[in-house]
Amino acid sequence: MKLNRNHLLPFFLLITFLSCKQQEHKNYIQYVDPLIGTALANTESVKLRPGDRVNNGQTIPAVTAPFGMTQWTPQTQPTETKCIAPFYFGTVAVQGFRATHWLSGSCVQDYGSFTVFPTNIDGDFRFLPNQRNVLYLMDNEALSPAYNSVLFPEMGIMTEITATKRAGFFKFSWLDPKNPTIIIDVNSDEGEGYIKIDVENQEIVGYNPVHRIYNGSGKPAGIAGHFVARFNKEFTKYGTFAGMDFAHGTTEQKENNQIGAYVTFPLENDAVIYMKMGTSFTSIENARKNLDAEIPDWDFEKTKNNLENTWNEVLGRIDVEGGSEEDYTKFYTAMYHALIHPRLFSDVNGEYPGFADDTTIHKAEGFDYYDDMSNWDIFRAQMPLLSIIAPKEYNDMVKSLIVKAGQGGWLPIFPMWNSYTSAMIGDHGTAIIADAAMKGFDFDLEKAYQYMRKNAFETPENFEDYVDGKGRRALTTYMQLGYIPLEDEVLEAFHKREQVSRTIEYAYNDWCVAQVAQKLGKTDDYNELTGRSLNYQNVFDPEKGWACGRFADGTFTSEFGENDHLPYITEGSPKHYTFYVPHDVEGLMELMGGREKFKTELNHLIDNKEYWHGNEPGHQIPYLFNYFGDWEKTQTTVKYLLSTEYGLGAGGISGNDDAGQMSAWYVFGAAGFYPVCPGSNEYQLSSPIFEKVTFNLDKKYYPGGKFVIQAEPGYNLKSFSKVKLNGKEIEPAITHEDLQKGGKLEFLMK
Repeated sequence: MKLNRNHLLPFFLLITFLSCKQQEHKNYIQYVDPLIGTALANTESVKLRPGDRVNNGQTIPAVTAPFGMTQWTPQTQPTETKCIAPFYFGTVAVQGFRATHWLSGSCVQDYGSFTVFPTNIDGDFRFLPNQRNVLYLMDNEALSPAYNSVLFPEMGIMTEITATKRAGFFKFSWLDPKNPTIIIDVNSDEGEGYIKIDVENQEIVGYNPVHRIYNGSGKPAGIAGHFVARFNKEFTKYGTFAGMDFAHGTTEQKENNQIGAYVTFPLENDAVIYMKMGTSFTSIENARKNLDAEIPDWDFEKTKNNLENTWNEVLGRIDVEGGSEEDYTKFYTAMYHALIHPRLFSDVNGEYPGFADDTTIHKAEGFDYYDDMSNWDIFRAQMPLLSIIAPKEYNDMVKSLIVKAGQGGWLPIFPMWNSYTSAMIGDHGTAIIADAAMKGFDFDLEKAYQYMRKNAFETPENFEDYVDGKGRRALTTYMQLGYIPLEDEVLEAFHKREQVSRTIEYAYNDWCVAQVAQKLGKTDDYNELTGRSLNYQNVFDPEKGWACGRFADGTFTSEFGENDHLPYITEGSPKHYTFYVPHDVEGLMELMGGREKFKTELNHLIDNKEYWHGNEPGHQIPYLFNYFGDWEKTQTTVKYLLSTEYGLGAGGISGNDDAGQMSAWYVFGAAGFYPVCPGSNEYQLSSPIFEKVTFNLDKKYYPGGKFVIQAEPGYNLKSFSKVKLNGKEIEPAITHEDLQKGGKLEFLMK
């Protein structure tokens, strides 16, 4: 058939329409491997440096909505002990499936969690977690952020899981049902908690009180994880247990070790049970409201499809093209890990528990309330990434920090389990707020500044408040001397001593507060804090050429090795921390003896494999070559790290992911730019590993809508010599305003 122009027009319109629909429904979730980071690191960097300080990625195969209140994972470890994740790949047995509040990639603790276990009562009734270790097969091909399926082959039981923001949905199938039973544990390591079987409503409800670690270790946090579990079929037998004792027909247990409940169903042919579990940090009643609102029916597939669509939409905010399958997997898995925290803490009705000692139930009006903010880690790249790809949630997270300050009286340093902690060093709540302020996000900046300034200038008058985690550690000596001397051992913190690292990070924090002071016209504060931002110079020993511990009399310690892990340095070496001056790189160059000396030492650090990527303090270092004009070295260094520090499989992260910071570094590095200094609105360029990266941005926050990064085909894994922004050649740096305006960034060979 010969087509004329009238025939061709609708044909091309149809092709265009189908092409757009395909793009709209692109399946990004297929590239996410939730098992990456769930085992001991086995990346190329580990093979190159055997014996280096590496650890588990400490992630879990979480089925969850982005920033969900609760994650859902198989359980291989039946504890809420610090630094023990609920799941480790390679463990051959599980004890069930946990509703977890584990901080992904961390070394903190799980809290307020519960575990569900499907079984048969056939002979001995094994009801405690350590009694019921069962071999399992997980369908790794089907595993995604929206779905998991696990088979217990010896028992012939299949468990399928999907979720919403605040609830989980289970489908249990028995091949050969023999009194099919579901057990629910309250995972309290302190012998506390409550569980009740509501026979009339076919529900199990309960709560698990939360206890603090770090500051106030062992004390109640004033909150609990609450749940309501509902079943689609009637159970006929039930009971509870505490420790080794169980009693058929009982409906309640509380305040005892290893408590739980079980319900048995009279199934024969149709051996499928659906269970929905709503969660809340406020109350059982609110857990029920969350469940009713988010999973109103028994359509498992609909809930699963909704969550898959949610993840595809969120992951699709960065569309990458022209890479390998391995690159796609690493990239979208990193995005997934970076989108799990901070944690949604408010219920569907807006209610949430007051922060710290505030026992009031508050209501978030016009925003969602978030917690579990690993600020020392995430201020560097994870929160800046969220400001780009999840701006609404990011804005609410910043508002949540300010709300916490209002309720507790001090801007929190590292808010976890809705409490103060001084778990890590620095004062990076100020860094997060300053970065958001300079980017123009919408919140009460005057109120925020009151608390930023308070942290920068005041120490709690009540020593108990200081011990509790309020205020900066060792601020008094820092303000007196311009550095924290070795005599001040900072005993009221989990990380004790580390005086040099604290000084250097406070200098950056002071710079952050100064930027907000300038924005608000507070000139005196700006001048004073800008002066204090140079305090990093006070712990630089010109004789040694590196940062070093200093006594109150001004002398430097002889306890020194530039690559040693020393008590006055946090999780790194003097060499690592000397390079942590993101706000004054030019000043640091001068301090170290000039640009050539700085260049020599930076090259030595990288070339001699002294850089340690598995921890956060040096994450900006690979981009520092740009500051003396060696953009090529930035490109080669970043691409080398992308290929050697990250891999496929369970060991694919070279250190703790730390609430998504390691993963966010990968996302930025693969896209070709990085926020070296949050608060500056500047990004240093490396270059992308993909031929095209499209940021599909929220027009409310980014009026340009799209920011496209285009690499000359065939050179994306090599170094580029030229970069253009909207057709104009630029130096290898862009601003946040460039992202807001939208446009095209082109990487060219010549």
